[in-house]
Amino acid sequence: MVEVNELLARISNNDEIAFMTFFDLYYKKVYLFIFKFIKEKTESEDLAQIVFIKIWEKRIYLQEVKSINGYVFSIAHRIVIDHYRLSKTKNNNLTSNLPYDETSATTLTSEDLLRKHEFETIYNHALDSLPPKRKEIFILSRHEGLTNKQIADKMCISVKTVENQMTSALYFLKDCFKQSDFFLFIFFCIFYS
Repeated sequence: MVEVNELLARISNNDEIAFMTFFDLYYKKVYLFIFKFIKEKTESEDLAQIVFIKIWEKRIYLQEVKSINGYVFSIAHRIVIDHYRLSKTKNNNLTSNLPYDETSATTLTSEDLLRKHEFETIYNHALDSLPPKRKEIFILSRHEGLTNKQIADKMCISVKTVENQMTSALYFLKDCFKQSDFFLFIFFCIFYS
């Protein structure tokens, strides 16, 4: 069995063969995770590729990652959210400039769109409700993929403070989603990925 920590160390030292091994280990999991939300094979494959491009671009930080599953799936989660936002912007531009064409209609059902909108509304409201420093730490971690040490260095605070702020932010987000259909989704993304 391949030792993941050894792979991460090799990847952070620009070892492309180790990266391909890592890709082979995680690609299917990442693809299936994304496909649950995108529900379109080609787009899910493209987005999964983007996840690994992001990991390669930030490879020098891989040795500092404590939970590789958390790191990989938080990147995948962010890419899914970004994809929805970009799709929404593109669809708004298309519908305002072009006539309706059934062949270009989105593969998302109206229920999916409603859930996506509800998710984004709750998520954005929850983020905006966090104290400013906690929000900044959360965004640096979950949106930008920085490690706790990188965040601590950037904000001139201790790693322990970053950990405490992240724990508080995650508990708060969990509470915000308890009453919605998205609780299990968020619970998985934040606590188990």
